[in-house]
Amino acid sequence: MAEVLVRFTELVQDDSGIPYQAQASGAVGSDGLWEGWIEFIGENGRALRTPRETTQPNRDALVYWAEGLSATYLEGALHRALDALLEPAARVSIAEASIFSGPAASANAARVSPQPARPVLDPWSTYAQGEGVFRQQLSALSRDHLLAVIDGYALPIEVRASATDRELVDDIVQTVHVLSTRRGA
Repeated sequence: MAEVLVRFTELVQDDSGIPYQAQASGAVGSDGLWEGWIEFIGENGRALRTPRETTQPNRDALVYWAEGLSATYLEGALHRALDALLEPAARVSIAEASIFSGPAASANAARVSPQPARPVLDPWSTYAQGEGVFRQQLSALSRDHLLAVIDGYALPIEVRASATDRELVDDIVQTVHVLSTRRGA
C-alpha cells in the first residue's frame, strides 16, 4: 500500500504561478524494492504525480531519499508531473493515398549519367592468395561488383540473366583457374 513519507512545508509553483503542496510517497514494488514518487496537490484540489523518481532497497532508504529533496528538485518534479499529463498526439491510422507515387527527382539526376561499375577486386592477384581466399572475397561482393569484375577484366564468361550470385562466383573462380593454368604453362 502506498504511503506519504514526507510532506513538504514550502509550496511549489508552476509556470503560471499556481501553488502546489508537495509530498513524497512510496510503496513496495512487484520486485520487492521500494519505489518513490512525488505528489502535488494544487490549491484548486488538482492532484498530480511524477513517474517513479527512485527505487530503494527498503523503506528507511526511501525515507532518507525523500528527506533530502531540495526545493529545486521539487520544482523539477512538478514539471515532470505536468509533463506526465501530456499524451503524445494520436497518429493517423487510416492510410491516405498520396498525390505522387514517389519523391521528385533531384535537379542533378537528369543531367548525370550513371557511372559504369568498376571492378573492386583484381581476380589475378586475389586468386594468387589461394582459391579459398579468392572465393571468400568474391562471395562478399554484390552482383553488380561481380559483373564489374567479369567486364573489367574481360573474363570469357557468358552471364545468364538467371544466374545466381553463387553461380557467378563459381564461374569466375573456374575461369580464372583455367586462365591461370594456361598462363603458367
